[in-house]
Amino acid sequence: MLENYDKDYLKRVLLRIAGIVVGLLAIAYIGYQIWHKMTLQIKYEPATPYTYTEKIVGEGYVFRNETVIRSESGGNVVSEVEQGEKVSANSEVAKLYSATGEDIEQKLADIDRQIALLSATGEDEQFTTRDVSKLDGETYDVITDMRRCVEQGNYIEAVSHKFNLITKVNRRDAASGNAGDVSSKIAELRSKRNEITAQLGSLLSEVTTPVAGWYYPETDGYEEIFSSKKIENITFDVFRDIISTPAESTVGDAGKTVVDRVWYFVVELSKDEIKDKLAGDEYTIFFPHNNGKKIRMTIDKVCLGEDGNGIVVFKTDRIPEGFDFVRMQSYELINNEYTGFKIPRGAVRFVDGQMGVYVLTGEVVHFRKIEVLTEYENTYIVVMDHSVKKEEETTASGIGDVAQSPEWVPDSAGSPTATESDAAIAPDQTDPGTSAEEKAEFRWLGLNENVIISGKGLSDGMIITKLK
Repeated sequence: MLENYDKDYLKRVLLRIAGIVVGLLAIAYIGYQIWHKMTLQIKYEPATPYTYTEKIVGEGYVFRNETVIRSESGGNVVSEVEQGEKVSANSEVAKLYSATGEDIEQKLADIDRQIALLSATGEDEQFTTRDVSKLDGETYDVITDMRRCVEQGNYIEAVSHKFNLITKVNRRDAASGNAGDVSSKIAELRSKRNEITAQLGSLLSEVTTPVAGWYYPETDGYEEIFSSKKIENITFDVFRDIISTPAESTVGDAGKTVVDRVWYFVVELSKDEIKDKLAGDEYTIFFPHNNGKKIRMTIDKVCLGEDGNGIVVFKTDRIPEGFDFVRMQSYELINNEYTGFKIPRGAVRFVDGQMGVYVLTGEVVHFRKIEVLTEYENTYIVVMDHSVKKEEETTASGIGDVAQSPEWVPDSAGSPTATESDAAIAPDQTDPGTSAEEKAEFRWLGLNENVIISGKGLSDGMIITKLK
């Protein structure tokens, strides 16, 4: 009987030990799963500057004050001055030849571009050693702009900096004494140009411009139709008539002279796009298919149609290097540009009523406040630098109704709200016992801090010992 008692007791002890072991294993398993979710599932990315552009895309029309040069002798026009070069009244601008060819004209155009590049080198300037450092800095700035364009996918704009880059490099070589004799190179190119010109056949006549201005060897037949003189009395209906008018014949044209430096760009916008456009406002217009040029222009007038749609007439006297004044241009009207940190919507949390994100510093999790500039798709653009006093709210479209405080919460569907922030975004951050006086004063998100974009069970001060 004693043996049976010992066996029962031993059995109970073994069962108790087994239960304890199973319990410990269960606790260890649960703990591992919690640790695994809080550590191995964390993903983060650095907070770096990002530029988001709000824009309107379409096609517009160029209006200029142009005088067409007529010729009775006919023949092929070969310009004697660079396209867009300023000329005086009654000066020779071109010659008419009996024969020509696309290959010959292309060779002449290539030589003219090389001469223009070398002329921009500044061979007549007296450079010093200090100029070398300055030009190195300017060259670096151009390269930086090109790199920024590539990173943002603006490849055409990046290529448009080519002329400026080559000019900077040539000037730098001239300053350091490595450019050689620029004057001799230009003289050699001019001699070569004369040799090619001899292949153009017999000279029929010389072309002179009756007025001073900027000469262009080609016409498109729209010089009178899209004259800037019509801008004064233009209306929405008049504009519609203008763009439906066929071009005039260009037979006998020997080029044209642009009389006025001021030119206009007219675009048609919908009711929603035009509602905030006012005369006197300035906008940046990007021409993606015109060497990626960006031009700052002022609204001259706004003309509405009966249905609320209308036209906006932009005005400027800026003529960028290499800008092609083709009559109809594709454009991107930049309503506003925001530069800040790009934060995925899913990374945003609310702690003590403050909007922000978690960041990982070494192995420690910290909460950082953010201030929203704008939002698009599933992303926020937030302020980068809070040490500089912010300017007043811009009046650009879509911006005036965005609050600028760390407690700002979007109204759009699917966005977190203040009332549901703890339940929907960060349930682990709810602390009913925390008074307003006890709320922590969190820092703003800083440059290159590692923003946690995926992770659960996070809290300020948490230590992460292992990452995936």
